[in-house]
Amino acid sequence: MQAFVATPRAVRTVGVGRGVRQRWRQWRQGAWRCEAGEEGASATPRLSGVRLSRRALLQSAASLALGGWAVGALDGSSTVTVPAAVARSGLSVSSGAVNKDPESLLRWALPMNNEALRRLQTELESVFKEVRQRRWGQVLDALRKANSMIERDEKRLTADMTTEDRIIGHSAIIDMMSKMKRLLQAAEAKEAEPVEEMTREMLRVVGAMEELSVKGFPYEVPDDCKSLPLLLGRAAVEIVLRKGDEPGRPKQFDIDGNLYDRARMVMVIDGYSAPVTGGNFVDLVSRGFYDGLKITRSDGFVVQTGDPDPDGTVHGFVDPQTKQLRTIPLEVFAKGDKMPLYHMSLDEDGRGGQPTVLPLTAYGTLCFAREEFSPDSGSSQFFWFLFEPDLTPAGRNLVDGSFASFGYTVEGAFFLRNVEVGDVIESCKVIRGLDCLRQPTA
Repeated sequence: MQAFVATPRAVRTVGVGRGVRQRWRQWRQGAWRCEAGEEGASATPRLSGVRLSRRALLQSAASLALGGWAVGALDGSSTVTVPAAVARSGLSVSSGAVNKDPESLLRWALPMNNEALRRLQTELESVFKEVRQRRWGQVLDALRKANSMIERDEKRLTADMTTEDRIIGHSAIIDMMSKMKRLLQAAEAKEAEPVEEMTREMLRVVGAMEELSVKGFPYEVPDDCKSLPLLLGRAAVEIVLRKGDEPGRPKQFDIDGNLYDRARMVMVIDGYSAPVTGGNFVDLVSRGFYDGLKITRSDGFVVQTGDPDPDGTVHGFVDPQTKQLRTIPLEVFAKGDKMPLYHMSLDEDGRGGQPTVLPLTAYGTLCFAREEFSPDSGSSQFFWFLFEPDLTPAGRNLVDGSFASFGYTVEGAFFLRNVEVGDVIESCKVIRGLDCLRQPTA
């Protein structure tokens, strides 16, 4: 019997120094590494590490723009590239009334108020819907508006950055100007797939600039949560799954007839929106807690894991220092609020149905599981929410605002379609942003 469940009814030139130029090249080439994320790094980072982590995440965002969205599955010595159609099927773009794009949701969740960057983001995101409907006049109009902003509004686009970061922002703008020329040519030729791909690349650079525009951590975490690990920024976690060992079980993941020995996913953990939940999760990942654990639930609604002993009596993380089960408070960030709500759901706060900063509208949204009637009972178990608009319409289900959402799956979410009970977490590690993790000092 599982003690923690999510039930369906709860249901980023001239005069620039060599060092800065080298950093920009590293950013574009994806070679930037967050030192505190390397093996052997201090588990208790300096507070200034928040700044380092944001920059490290930006390097990764830009490298994604260069590498595209070909998502690999591990198969020993080689990498199998997922067909583009399959990748798109698991990575919906923002369109219509519900934003289902995890990258877009993460951009909108950033606590920054640069209106010029938001306008640029909005114009570029509008391209996807117009391309889907083959309205090429509107596509070109949006791209030309975006191009005008990029060419003329550098001062506004970098207004909230530090002097050092503005140099990075300037290089990003030069890079976007070069990309925009190719993007406009593809739109004029009505090439839908290249337009969508290049627009995604542009938006990742915009998102990187938006992260540089965040002015520190936006609020004070409550005192009663400071005894827990806190994520003061964002981190990225890579999880690799393999099929279970039981006789008769499939040994590969089957995605529309394509077989994979391993399922690799990358998840962005948003400490700006969920510092306690995100901190707890990143801390457990850094400890290796999830390695070897099994999937305990997969029913088309959620995929759940994190129970160290499904058949035993302890279903969470026991702190080796205190010898006690570590639990965390329910943490829900409603849109319009200045900080998350703790210890109760939005419904219990009289605001059931109010939109959240991290809505459960993207396939593979991450949430922490808890006991149904105990809001502060989350420990180690979490689930991927399998958003399907026909079954779980956004704003009209009982999961939004009732469970702590703390990030999104930005690579490989389509693998969740074939993740089954008994499948094993082969590895789970923090690949960026570990320096944003602040351990309690007392």
